[in-house]
Amino acid sequence: MIRTALLPACAASVSAALILGILYGAEFLLNPHGELVDSWRGGRMVHRWSDALPVHGRVGDDLYTWGHVVKNNRYGFREREFESPKPPGVLRVMVLGDSLTWGTGLAVEERYTAVAEDLLNRASSDSAFEVLNFGLEGISTADQRDILEEYRDLVEPDLIVVGFCFNDPKPRSLTYSFERETLRQSMTGRVVERTRELGRRAGLYFLAELQRHGFYAAAEAAGLIPGWQTALRRSYAPSSDNWLTFVRALRDIKATSDTLGLPAPVFAVLNQGRRSSDYLAPDGYLVQYLAWYRQAEAAARDAGFAAYNHEREIPRRIRNEPMDVNALDEHPAANLNRVFGEKLHLEVVEAFGTRR
Repeated sequence: MIRTALLPACAASVSAALILGILYGAEFLLNPHGELVDSWRGGRMVHRWSDALPVHGRVGDDLYTWGHVVKNNRYGFREREFESPKPPGVLRVMVLGDSLTWGTGLAVEERYTAVAEDLLNRASSDSAFEVLNFGLEGISTADQRDILEEYRDLVEPDLIVVGFCFNDPKPRSLTYSFERETLRQSMTGRVVERTRELGRRAGLYFLAELQRHGFYAAAEAAGLIPGWQTALRRSYAPSSDNWLTFVRALRDIKATSDTLGLPAPVFAVLNQGRRSSDYLAPDGYLVQYLAWYRQAEAAARDAGFAAYNHEREIPRRIRNEPMDVNALDEHPAANLNRVFGEKLHLEVVEAFGTRR
């Protein structure tokens, strides 16, 4: 009788062991390095480690961006140390922006700010130019305004530049929406988030992210939550709080520039694409990007900026080459940053020429 009573417990134990074996076997096959999973991008999982790509993420005490070691100055920016007060004979450009300016996946010298500085100093015989990069990942234009206010007296800029990405008017994540947040806070959503947390604690990093991503992807496919494009499009509605905050931040930056007696601040649209640079025959994604870029550029011009984009330069300079960092990351590659830097160099020359 005792042996018979133990049979269900034994069967349950064997079943549990088999299930765990299958789960950990799948995790090993999908995530052989056993590292934390950062996020989903472009429908693919981004790992801290990859067999085909260099490190992206933190390893020990060091932070890497696709193989490039990230080093910050004393103020927490990915930029060299600079003197304060500003030395005589130095013309200083303060560049604000998000991850596109910060330089995801790039070496410091590949960023458009470094390209512009090099070109400026090569062409100048009587001034030393410093193009200082104050980009930070994931920040909005309103955050950039606050950085300007905090560091303007320390930097003593001679020109202010805003590097624009299409999600800068939105202070929250690209996928955030009221519907998604409501679903996340629901009973089902809390179960999904809790399952993800438990899975990561158990070392099932890939599977934990997979089930969470699948849940929200299914909700999006069923029309329960909007996709990221729809969610972001709401921020571009002229009457939305996000858009009004964006426009107000631009005006504040212009007011600060005027207070410091500087030339009109520069608003540089940092154009992106989807794998290729076919701006002559844009696909659906690029058509939407261009609409956002043009709307933001017009708003910046109305606020008093010297605003421009790179729609003409990209097809002429890059043709149909890939212009993303890699297959998993859509941030602008070095070739696109070269285009950004060359045009910024010309804009800075024009700005200082106008001031003189």
